[in-house]
Amino acid sequence: MNFAHRDMNGLVLAAALVGLVSGCNLTTPTSVNQDAGVAVTAASRRVAAGEVASAVRSRQLVFEGAGDVTSSVAEFRTALGTLNANVPGSFGSGRREIAWDAVPAQATNTDAFPADFFNQPIAGRARGAVFSTPGSGFRVSDNNFVDVNSSYSQEFNFFSPIRTFSAVGDPVTTVEFFVPGSNTPATTTSFGVVFSDVDHPGSARIRLFDAAGRSLGTYLAPSSPGAFSFVGVVFPEPIVARVEILSGQAALGAESFDVSNHTLGAARDLVIMDDFLYGEPIAGESQTAEN
Repeated sequence: MNFAHRDMNGLVLAAALVGLVSGCNLTTPTSVNQDAGVAVTAASRRVAAGEVASAVRSRQLVFEGAGDVTSSVAEFRTALGTLNANVPGSFGSGRREIAWDAVPAQATNTDAFPADFFNQPIAGRARGAVFSTPGSGFRVSDNNFVDVNSSYSQEFNFFSPIRTFSAVGDPVTTVEFFVPGSNTPATTTSFGVVFSDVDHPGSARIRLFDAAGRSLGTYLAPSSPGAFSFVGVVFPEPIVARVEILSGQAALGAESFDVSNHTLGAARDLVIMDDFLYGEPIAGESQTAEN
């Protein structure tokens, strides 16, 4: 198996948590416990909701792969469920994916790739993901960014043909989730990403956050120089509202060189991204904010 050893029992625990959530009546009106004579108040229900949310946060499954990540990605897909059609609205379960090859030529090999391209209310684009970065924009490439720097011809490759993705001017990309094709904030159970050419541990990672902005953990992609790395995380409930992705130690650029080409100038571990995979974005999952 390719998910982290510490979570070998995660699927059983996840199932138990589903039962826990369904067994908790968090919307019961205020009443009196006749045996104890204690009023059940809205405040106590909020505490119960917070306890459930904490339990969900502690029961994640982590999937990792390096080199040939095909089996790791396949196992992650199985954990997420059916691949949904990329149409507006939420299916309530299953998964969405972004492989970049739906991006047309006019939005490829330019630094002006629209941050909301995969949340537009159009069939094929409505996938519920909106991007942001501290940098100046985003770029989808059909040549693994060789047009940005010719030295990259020996660095990067695509996992699914042929387009790949990177932020411009900064190696950090943030993904926020919405009901596909709308402005309604949503949460998801999971997120995973395929990286290309992670030379050093820690050069590529994902940080997940809930709707209240609390960290759900930082997860490192394994190193795999010249090949692929994958990291994905699954929770038993839709708790992820935002993901921060670090793809490399520096941004790509004409004067930015990978560690394997250190003789060409100051070098850092440069990394690009391919497939994004995540659980169906769902609205109204607010239990994480009630704490």
